[in-house]
Amino acid sequence: FLTLGDPMFYSTYMYVYRLIENTGHEIETIPGVTAFCAIGSHLGYPIVEKEEVLAIVPATAPKEKIDAVLAVADDAVIMKVYKNFDEVQETLIKHNMADDAVMISRVGLPDEQVFVGLDNMPKDTKLNYLSTILAKRKDR
Repeated sequence: FLTLGDPMFYSTYMYVYRLIENTGHEIETIPGVTAFCAIGSHLGYPIVEKEEVLAIVPATAPKEKIDAVLAVADDAVIMKVYKNFDEVQETLIKHNMADDAVMISRVGLPDEQVFVGLDNMPKDTKLNYLSTILAKRKDR
């Protein structure tokens, strides 16, 4: 089974793994590179440093949960932002994390899209499922 990113991190592979595991077959899982690590390296964007606290959040989580996590995090990775980008952007602005945020859709692929500063993204941009935001709080 092939997958993009790491098979044990927000991946469809986990469902397949459990199904096969339940049949008693031996499985070997080979780790991959998560999207956020690929983005950080690709752009030279440090994801987390020193004593900073990193939050990794699926944008599909309830808004209240995302808000609570971003209230205490220094840095954030927000994955799967394709459905509710506007809501996520509002929350990042609220927590002073939007100005230097970067978002990439389809990192490392030929049709990759990069947006530095979330205000620079055209309003009619169609986001891909493989869209991830890296953000840092400005006031810490």
